[in-house]
Amino acid sequence: MSHLKKIFTFYTLVASIAGIAQQQNPILNGFWIQEGYGRILAIKDSTYAYYNLDNMTCKVLVDGNLAGRFTVVSAKENLLVLNPGGIVNYNFKRAASLPDICSTPAEKNTSFEKNFQTFWDTFNDNYAFFKERNINWQQVYSEYFPRVKKLKTEPEFALLLREVVGKINDGHIRLEIPDSLIPKMNQITSKPTKPKYEIISDLQKTYVEKIKSYNNGVIQWGLLKNSKTGYIVLTDMNNFADYIPEAEQDSKDFRKKYEAVSETKTPLQMFADELQGVDNVMKIIIDDFKNTESVVIDLRFNGGGYETVALKFLSYFITNQKNILSVKAKTKYGFSESQNYTLISAKNSYRKKVYLLTSHNTASAAEIFALGSLSYPNIVRIGSPTAGIFSELLWKELPNGWEFSLSNEVYFDSKSKSYEGIGIPVNYDMNYHKDRSAFLNDFYSNDNFVDKALEKVYSLEK
Repeated sequence: MSHLKKIFTFYTLVASIAGIAQQQNPILNGFWIQEGYGRILAIKDSTYAYYNLDNMTCKVLVDGNLAGRFTVVSAKENLLVLNPGGIVNYNFKRAASLPDICSTPAEKNTSFEKNFQTFWDTFNDNYAFFKERNINWQQVYSEYFPRVKKLKTEPEFALLLREVVGKINDGHIRLEIPDSLIPKMNQITSKPTKPKYEIISDLQKTYVEKIKSYNNGVIQWGLLKNSKTGYIVLTDMNNFADYIPEAEQDSKDFRKKYEAVSETKTPLQMFADELQGVDNVMKIIIDDFKNTESVVIDLRFNGGGYETVALKFLSYFITNQKNILSVKAKTKYGFSESQNYTLISAKNSYRKKVYLLTSHNTASAAEIFALGSLSYPNIVRIGSPTAGIFSELLWKELPNGWEFSLSNEVYFDSKSKSYEGIGIPVNYDMNYHKDRSAFLNDFYSNDNFVDKALEKVYSLEK
């Protein structure tokens, strides 16, 4: 990492300009080892290959046109800083060549011992929260490796890995197990009485009027009945690009049409389109709320998406520029240097009281919105603490081909406090259940819909 902390501001990604600069800068050519993340970048003129590296394999994660994937922040002889379209810059140090393992075609290795070793080593090098999750990782190895040696079948190995993941209890750890193995794993899933879209529909029927929607309901807004309070519900922090005509935004195949357009874009252009979509819809919402005295932002049903989208939305509900958070990444040798993030208020932001509703289901990028809100006293949080999973998902692959993710980034508030595992606290606690089904079912009492958080908003507005 650079020895200077990076101060980031919200900016528009202009891939075409970056492309010209990159193609004219031969210093970019060569091989670059990323600090943390277990990855290596190979650049040749305008193209790149991005490798995932572990103790046994080195595979291309993604490749293509460099200008469409990264913005060059700075380039020196031995230090390259790139931005992938998020709020965290990636730092790379030059290498003389790719490791030999990257030049050898990887063969699938089904040895349970070698796959477990790769799994354990990757977490040992890059997982950031053993202390916060009260996990002794060396003890996990001592307990599970002897069991691994006795395994006979893949379903048994899959169950064992899931058991280890369950101990960590981190919602950003994912295991992509082949479908053929899942029925043999006796998975138990619980289903809510009603899905979240029905909960939101009943909420609006009970409490909201003059409802409007954008992009198949990813954001909906209106006015709380018998009040001067606006209401916004955000169900995701993605899918905001203006790709689909308004007349088709509520069609059953919206997602299919949206993804078809999105897949034609480079990653940087797609991220830029998402932010432009936020600007477009917020211009309408701010105008609709010009006569309100307060606004509710409901993130209780939001499981995340893009942190840049979350912070773009937050910029419309603040009044002044502040350093709101910092991020550092776990590396094999410790942690990278922290990078600070400064949020700038949108030009025509909402400048009155804001009520932010959260639950234990408010996760990831939605939590980063909540994290940023801690710096602004005009934002009052109601509900329950958030899920406590902030990091981007760092995806890796086992030698047998199974993919998994982990949390390698630590987010702090402006006072250098981390909320990993405990979530962002609220000012008024509604004591929501942590279990998702129980949380959703709790909105109903004797067949009547009651929203404790919105009732609290009404009482505070009296």
